[in-house]
Amino acid sequence: MPCFFTYAAFAVAADALRFAVHNHPSSYYVTYWITEAGYDFLGVLVMYEVLRSVLGNLTRAWWARLIFPAILLLGVGMSLARTDAIPSRVTGLPFYIVTGEIAVRFVQVFIFAGLVTMVPLLGLRWRQYSFGVATGFGVYATIMLLTTTKFSDFGTRFKLLWGWTSIVAYSVAVLIWIWFFSVPEKISTSSRELSAPSPGVLKQYKDALRRMR
Repeated sequence: MPCFFTYAAFAVAADALRFAVHNHPSSYYVTYWITEAGYDFLGVLVMYEVLRSVLGNLTRAWWARLIFPAILLLGVGMSLARTDAIPSRVTGLPFYIVTGEIAVRFVQVFIFAGLVTMVPLLGLRWRQYSFGVATGFGVYATIMLLTTTKFSDFGTRFKLLWGWTSIVAYSVAVLIWIWFFSVPEKISTSSRELSAPSPGVLKQYKDALRRMR
């Protein structure tokens, strides 16, 4: 999962860079919002990777290729609708970044909820890397969706609680990812790799077909 690996590496680098400039308010302000935009962009790529991994060969169908764009448009639409209903107190470029972040959170929650529904219906194995990534993001996005909307509503007055909540939520997501990736994923053997039946087994099949005639 290269997109998820890139996201994890970016998260380490972004937080290290924020810590390096935290004593310089202007530099920290620019660094913070640039890295937040990076989180939004990579978050979308990771969820596309998760959905593509789960759907597998189904993505070759034309209608399956429309699933992720539809979810993305739905997330953007809900974010814009909410912004129109409740004007944000964050202005300038941060306003667009926060609006995009809310849209990404909607996408992550939708995909996580969809995967939870698909597991019992299709009989899929839950212990898969893609499901682990979706679960971590689903838990994190659900919590952050609530806190980010509050941050958008109340502005800097909500910043301290928003910061602590994001740390705890992301730590929980990391623990979920560690748990899922701690065990090697079982690779299903494709039909092309299955061995051909032995001559004895073929003879038994032929005898059974003769008796059925």
